[in-house]
Amino acid sequence: MFHIVEKYRTPAQIILGVICLSFVFAGGYSLAVPGADYISQIGDTKIRINDVNDFQRQVQNASGNSVSKQWVYDNLVEKAYIQQGAYDMGISAPIDQIKQVIASDPSFQENGKFVEAKYRAFLQQAGMSEANLVDGMRKQYAVQTMLNLMKAGNLVSDVQAKQMVNLLQAKRQLQTVTFPAANFAKQVTIDDNKLKAYYEANKKQYYLPQAVKYEFVQLSATELGAKESVSEAELKEAYDQIPSSASAPKPDLENVKAQLTQEIQARKGTALVAKMKENVSDLAFNNPKTLQPIKDKLGLQIHKVDQGWITRDMANAGGMPKALQDVLFSNDVLVKRYNSEPVDIGNGTYWVVRALDVRKEHQASFAEVKAQVQQHYIAAETKKLATEAAKQTLDAINKGTNPALSWSPSTDITPQQAAAIMSKDDFQSWIKAKPANSKPAYILLNDQQDPVLVKIAAITPPQNMDNVLPQAKQVISENLAQNLATSNMQWLKSRYKIKHGAQKLETGDEQ
Repeated sequence: MFHIVEKYRTPAQIILGVICLSFVFAGGYSLAVPGADYISQIGDTKIRINDVNDFQRQVQNASGNSVSKQWVYDNLVEKAYIQQGAYDMGISAPIDQIKQVIASDPSFQENGKFVEAKYRAFLQQAGMSEANLVDGMRKQYAVQTMLNLMKAGNLVSDVQAKQMVNLLQAKRQLQTVTFPAANFAKQVTIDDNKLKAYYEANKKQYYLPQAVKYEFVQLSATELGAKESVSEAELKEAYDQIPSSASAPKPDLENVKAQLTQEIQARKGTALVAKMKENVSDLAFNNPKTLQPIKDKLGLQIHKVDQGWITRDMANAGGMPKALQDVLFSNDVLVKRYNSEPVDIGNGTYWVVRALDVRKEHQASFAEVKAQVQQHYIAAETKKLATEAAKQTLDAINKGTNPALSWSPSTDITPQQAAAIMSKDDFQSWIKAKPANSKPAYILLNDQQDPVLVKIAAITPPQNMDNVLPQAKQVISENLAQNLATSNMQWLKSRYKIKHGAQKLETGDEQ
């Protein structure tokens, strides 16, 4: 947020902002139809199509990167809110201050002195009057002053910084005990009523997507070439074509015979594929409901993928080429049950696929997914039992008893490492746990595959605290400032309701 106005932080830089950026909201129109002269209006501040186009062009020229009209418009809207807030607060730069900024700008100086001719040349080149420049600078000053006010009051003490460092960088010395859910499987009783109740409570989980079982024939340059023989004459011809020089003499034929054989076979395989592809295509088209003629006439083996349903998500996750996915899940193959055209799947290989069976997208009945429901039910119930056992153990520890537990060896873990392996809720519990009065802290991690009881024996702060502290204070200060600015922006948006005019933001031609 505030990317553009943030660029110009000091009064001495205001003029640079005015030079680099468009003079938004500076012009005027006198159209008869209300709202015809703007896209949006915040208070008395209007955003026009010309503003967006000019700003987009100037940002792209300055940065060398393409930016969208939507991005430009969003920035202008934010600036309009800030400008309107500054206007209502009466924030303005005195003319003497503006003159001083202009006079002190190095662009208009020689040997440290202001040169009127340079200033006038700039105005002429920019196509603006002095009044427009002054007006733009006043608005830019107001925006920057308002933004500074919106972000004020973010001083950070050493105590705050140390707390953050200890929270986010201090290592925890810990041990763990896992309560495997599988150990409680014998305690779970199963009957159809319980399974059906679980099915009804989790019905959305058993909505089955469209899926297919299929078969295919493969036309492969590698496979076809491997079956081709290579004569001694072909080997000698290929060997003679190997370049040689005094610095790189030609190797012995026996040393490169295997490599040359593979290269010749690969070329033959590629030629065979090119020759056979048309025949494969004709046989697939003329016999749309079977691949058998391709096998009978061309000797290509039929491969079946029919041991389980394949959904498009599964095909994608398994690395199936997109071109093959598009064909396999197309209307011709899935609905009409026709053979596909040969599909190029890369490396000189083509497939012709045909659906053996198709499962329509539907809500699975209990009978269809009973085995899966039972598996899920057992997993859920054993997890509940394991969690309850872990909670009882934690309660016993907190009451001062010492249950016999097989704790893991002690290890040190940083918050970054913990965040990578824990859920958000588990991490919050972990980060808040602190040993006290020479006693460890205990927490239960519930969102792991199995419940885990954690004993935190000590927290070790970073050794280089003096070096880390200034950086931590800066990070906290920036975060506080950004949060305060965001909060104030939300207040401005609630105070000034955006009004939409007749002009429209045209973004359809952008990528």
